[in-house]
Formats: sequence, structure tokens, C-alpha cells
Amino acid sequence: MNNPYNKHYSQESYFGKPYPGLVDFFENYPNRNVVLDLGCGQGRDALFLGRIGYRVVGIDISDVGIQQLNEVAQQEKLQVEGFVGDIYSFGITNEYDVVLLDSMFHFYKNDVEKETRLFHRIIEEIKPGGLVCNFMQKGNK
Repeated sequence: MNNPYNKHYSQESYFGKPYPGLVDFFENYPNRNVVLDLGCGQGRDALFLGRIGYRVVGIDISDVGIQQLNEVAQQEKLQVEGFVGDIYSFGITNEYDVVLLDSMFHFYKNDVEKETRLFHRIIEEIKPGGLVCNFMQKGNK
């Protein structure tokens, strides 16, 4: 598959480690449930979550990132599995207790409508009592 992230993911751990706020939140969250990580990339969050006892399904458009995630998950025998897919069309089923979006929304002028539609769809599709976790960095804009 030809997409811009495949080039970035030729570098191991391209986006680094999970954000401290994300780590703190999930380490202290009382339920180790099933997490859907939309836009999981190479799996920095998905693998972390798997290591602390969550079952994770990761979705990303990069086949290179998904391959890397799955290799590590298999080596470490984690309950983490990645699939190549488009987060904008992937269905949110009752299987998932938590939907994780880490740095997925930027709400730039050209993206705000598409991202808002996705967020509304997630809210509509997530099971009752489900949790949507949206982590984003504060930027100058």
C-alpha cells in the first residue's frame, strides 16, 4: 500500500513513547477492557495497553505500521492485534469498551468537517457506557 506513513514507519518508534497523560490515565483506569485504537500506527499506545492488561484492536492505513505492531504483539504474546483499515469507515461494534484516538484530530480548516463527522459517528456507535478517549497535543494554532 502506498501512503505517506509507510515512509515514516521505516524508522522504528517514529512517534516515540506514549504521552505521559495517556499512560497515567490508562494505568489508573479501573477496568482493563477492550480498546479500539483508531490510527494506531506502529502501535506505541496499543502495545503499551497490551502490556498492562488490556485487549487491543488497532486500525491504521499503514500496512508497514500494522506489520510492526503485530510482530511485537506476537513476540510478547500480547492480546493486541492490528488491522489495515480506514478509521473513517471502520465500524464501532459492541466488542469495544473504549475507543482511543491519540493525536488523530487536528481540526485544521480542511479537516474539521470530516473529523467532526467521525467523532459524532463514534459517539453514536459506541456501546452504552463506552468510553471515548481523545488525546491531543496543544499547538500554537
